[in-house]
Amino acid sequence: MFRPGSALPIFGISALVVLFLLGDAVVRGGLGEALLLAPWPLLALWGVYVSAFASSLEVDAQGATVQNLLRVVRLPWARVRELEWRWQVVFALDDESVIRAVGGPLEGRGGRRPGSRDNTPQHVRAQFEYVQRLYEGRDAADAAPVRKGWDMPGVITLVVLVAWAVVALLIAGAPS
Repeated sequence: MFRPGSALPIFGISALVVLFLLGDAVVRGGLGEALLLAPWPLLALWGVYVSAFASSLEVDAQGATVQNLLRVVRLPWARVRELEWRWQVVFALDDESVIRAVGGPLEGRGGRRPGSRDNTPQHVRAQFEYVQRLYEGRDAADAAPVRKGWDMPGVITLVVLVAWAVVALLIAGAPS
């Protein structure tokens, strides 16, 4: 599974900040107050998770699974017409649609300086080359459909956190 290199540090630091805030709320206000306060920093952490960590690219011999934010698309290799590496990995499908993998290996952006794309780290290039090898070794006879869906654990977590926040507002009283 490929994710941007910044995903884990951003999510980890955010989780530590939320843990500190909730621990401080327990120490200063008690467990009851902390439970009323908890949905708000947890919703912020959920937003960081979705925007920075959830997006990913997973590949195997049968195809690729692209998750961009909460949207998940399973692409069988037989349906992929062309594979490109621009700023993200781009899958051009046989039905003329294009899927960009926000969470895949990221190529260095071309800047004003010549050769700035050449500064892409070797391990990131190796990740894309691995995806390319799987694509080139695909079985063209396996024409399974492209499946689109949602990241259900992420959606369910959002629903639970929003319900918790509504209950917290009802218990504590809405701001006047």
